Amino acid sequence: MTEQPRLVRVLELRRALPTTAAALIEELVDASWTVRRAVVDALAAGGEAVLPVLCQKLCTARDSEARIAGLVDALSTSSSDADALVLSLCDQENAAIVCDAAQILGRRESQRAVPKLCALTEHADDNVALAAVEALGRIGGREAVETLLRLAESRNFFRTFPAIDVLGRARDSRALATLLQLATEPLYASEAVRALGRLGDPSVVPALVRLLGHASGSMVCAIALALVSIHDAAEQRFGSGVSLERALMASPDLGDLRRDFALALKRADTAEQLALSQVLSWIGEESAVPALLDLLRGQPAVAQAAAASLKRLGSLAEPQLIEAVRTGTSEERRALVPILSGRLAALGALVACLGDDDATVRALSCDALAKTSNSSSVPAIFPLLADADARVGQAALAAIQSLGSAETRTLTLEAARSADARVRRAALRILGYFGYPEGLPALREAMHAADERIREAGIAGLPFIDDPLALPLLLEASRHDSARTRASAVRALGHAPTSEDARARLRQALSDSDAWVRYYACQSLGRLRDDTATEKIAGLLADPSGQVRVAAVEALAHLQGQRAFDVLCGALGSGDADLHRAALVALGISKRKEALPALSTALSSPDSSTRLVALSALSELGLAEALPAIAAATRDTDEGVRVAATGFLAARSDASATNALLGLLLEDPLNDSLIQALARPAPGRAQALSAALSHADDRAANALVASLSRMQSEDARGALRDALSSVNDDARRAAAAALIALRDPASSAALERAALADPDAEMRRICAAALSR
Repeated sequence: MTEQPRLVRVLELRRALPTTAAALIEELVDASWTVRRAVVDALAAGGEAVLPVLCQKLCTARDSEARIAGLVDALSTSSSDADALVLSLCDQENAAIVCDAAQILGRRESQRAVPKLCALTEHADDNVALAAVEALGRIGGREAVETLLRLAESRNFFRTFPAIDVLGRARDSRALATLLQLATEPLYASEAVRALGRLGDPSVVPALVRLLGHASGSMVCAIALALVSIHDAAEQRFGSGVSLERALMASPDLGDLRRDFALALKRADTAEQLALSQVLSWIGEESAVPALLDLLRGQPAVAQAAAASLKRLGSLAEPQLIEAVRTGTSEERRALVPILSGRLAALGALVACLGDDDATVRALSCDALAKTSNSSSVPAIFPLLADADARVGQAALAAIQSLGSAETRTLTLEAARSADARVRRAALRILGYFGYPEGLPALREAMHAADERIREAGIAGLPFIDDPLALPLLLEASRHDSARTRASAVRALGHAPTSEDARARLRQALSDSDAWVRYYACQSLGRLRDDTATEKIAGLLADPSGQVRVAAVEALAHLQGQRAFDVLCGALGSGDADLHRAALVALGISKRKEALPALSTALSSPDSSTRLVALSALSELGLAEALPAIAAATRDTDEGVRVAATGFLAARSDASATNALLGLLLEDPLNDSLIQALARPAPGRAQALSAALSHADDRAANALVASLSRMQSEDARGALRDALSSVNDDARRAAAAALIALRDPASSAALERAALADPDAEMRRICAAALSR
């Protein structure tokens, strides 16, 4: 039997539940994952009447791992209250059943099960204890963490190890003291250090640095991984990991730290090398550069991380990097040239790289030289316009346009007469880019070249030449026998100085026999905002070529008359999906308030692409009345739509957008895109976050503080300082952690007072830990 009939059978059995529960359970041994998944979904939605059958089968039908896994999944995801029945399984004699029950309760995050799971951590069977520990880690809460701490402190090997791992993932600061103690014991040190890294609390950095004084190579790597995790957590939460970097730099044994981390690189695996190179970028000096240069020959990810670290070291590494570029292989130069991008001291080395055998190096060198803003390299770049690799030619062209120079005009005029078509085309582009009047003869000559691409390059430059002869040349080219040449000329007319002759010719081109000529005619008339062309452009909505129909819609968006708007609204009813979406975009560009109802209606389309286009158009309107619809789209079923809606709200600076984002964040405090959106500075935004912080719970307080921390404005810092005197414990804790991480000197006195006299013990611990660094 094929898969489809089996899925149909599952659907039939699902409709007959609960009487068919036993039959459905038998289908959990099907060879197809798709079929098994459908069975699990059916059983999970089967209601309370199905639960006893699932539990009974979990106890008796244990001859198939696939069936057991399916039953566990169904009970874990059941929409009914299965906790009581599953709890009864915890008293079974079969340890495997008890393990399954603990897993289910953990996945269900059952607070009711916490006392029983705490008791199971003392079970005689280590597997049961491990399952209970994992479940408590999923559920969390004070009682669960306190049990895990007791296990970690018990020094019972088979209990302590899993408890350490789960405590690290629990992200509860009460675990810090226990984990720090275990980190000093050889048996548990590596696991405890990894857990401290997962906790992400910067206050442990001094303790980790002290551990390095007597750490083995593997322990040094573990500490480096932990430091990077803590740094990442600080950047994620506060927008900056500078407190960790400064804590490392403040170590009295800084030289030893550099030596230990550099030596550990030789024996480290890939993940460890990534971490070590990042740590060296925070505390490194000239002595760290050779070790990082060696990593450029390693795995691609390691080489990339080493390059980023060398770039971060900046001027400290510059002399050695320049020498490495001079003497290095092409592969090494690929990594090093971008690091030296824009550095005047490296000018000679970068010019030398223009002759490298590797095309990528040559292209990167052009980019790097362009960023130096030093035009002395232009003569050396010009020959690369003839490079056999197109990427190099494009990079050379971009560099020349970026740098310019007194010699560029002369070199370009000479290159415009080159027998090499690649050089000639590039020179024609440069003539147009700089608008050299002396280049008009070369552009005019190019228009009559046999090579179509040379004609295109010449035509493209004409609109930018300030000479009355340029427009007649374009008009002439727009009547050329070649459709491709006519299309280029019609496109260029849209960039030329406005004239009635140009507009008249473009209106004629709307009837050209070639679709691309008609396409560019629409674009140019829209750019020139020629309302007299409205009817002719509207007629092209029935054009046989799709690209012309879309271009016509886009052109109408730029026209101001009522007729253009009415035609756009009519295009929304088109059966052509591309035309419909183009009309949505055009209505947004039109900035007309009357477009709001049509765009709001499009947000209910079953097609996610259409909803995304409508959302973009609503944002483009720039109307406060569009905010409710945009805010509602942050709950769309499609992730792309949700992310776009959040971004559009964040881009606005008015109070309505701030309030909409704030409401969404309080509903979903773990949504990082909302946190980042509210971190964008806007008038009154810091004050709005501060007001919400005064009555926020733990999760909301951390989210609001994360937005204020990332905002990096004085208003935001002031709001964080004000929160230190809040009556809300959660707000004070979150603000204190942020101000400590941001190394805010203005809050030092308040943090010192809080360390001694704050009514909240956790607040005192947070502040005291900061003062001890």
